[in-house]
Amino acid sequence: MEIQKYSGAGNKFAIVNNLRNEFMDYDDIVRRLSMENPEADGVIFLEDSDAADFKMNYYNKDGSGNSLCGNGLRCTVRYIKDNGISLKSDFRIEAVSEIYECKLTEDCRISVTFPKPKVIKPDMSLKVHFSDWWQELNCSYVDCGSPHVVVFIDEIEKPKTESIEEVNVIEWGRNIRLHKDLMPEGANVNFIKVTSKEKGELEIRSYERGVEGETLACGTGAIASAIIFHIKRNPIDKIRLHTRSGEYLGVELLFSNQQLDGLILSGQANRYK
Repeated sequence: MEIQKYSGAGNKFAIVNNLRNEFMDYDDIVRRLSMENPEADGVIFLEDSDAADFKMNYYNKDGSGNSLCGNGLRCTVRYIKDNGISLKSDFRIEAVSEIYECKLTEDCRISVTFPKPKVIKPDMSLKVHFSDWWQELNCSYVDCGSPHVVVFIDEIEKPKTESIEEVNVIEWGRNIRLHKDLMPEGANVNFIKVTSKEKGELEIRSYERGVEGETLACGTGAIASAIIFHIKRNPIDKIRLHTRSGEYLGVELLFSNQQLDGLILSGQANRYK
């Protein structure tokens, strides 16, 4: 089996060409590839689709599937182009029973258009343990194909957290991800520092379920965080997020009749060895 490895702003995947439907034992393949490629956050199977140009069948590294991966979609587009599978620059890719419009832009970035999230809860209170303290944390919840909690670090009372570097992503993220009020599904967790409210510039660190640790970027986490920033901090349409990898993800909010109609996630995606 030939695999290729791709990174979407630091979010890393092993990609398998399954257009001929040769591989069906997904659990065994994902388990093996995750052991052989420990840096990968998940495994993508590129498959044929009756409803779109292609299908992205995505699995987290722990073998769990049926969840959306925004950076995975962008890496799938780059994989298709790099391997000459299609000469088009615009694609319709099926993922988790939805169709996503994907585009290779002139500046070699890859954009994906997402529908309006299923659930947006700008204000939610969770009793969370941070280091030696319990506190009622004001946070937000967004389901944009994958469930996400968004935490602005200036709302963490104890310990007072001013820098994104000070965030204990593993411990704090796990405590929120497994919170009883979010079960049984749980949620991904995104910690946000606003670096420029006026320009819509944010720093983001993400704890992802299925990986059960921090990833260097999270596409759907960037979408969820941009929506909450728009609602709670500054109602601008374009937000730029600085990920843990050092790369940037862009999120543009699309409106129709003053109602959120969809979003565009854009950024780099490249093959690595």
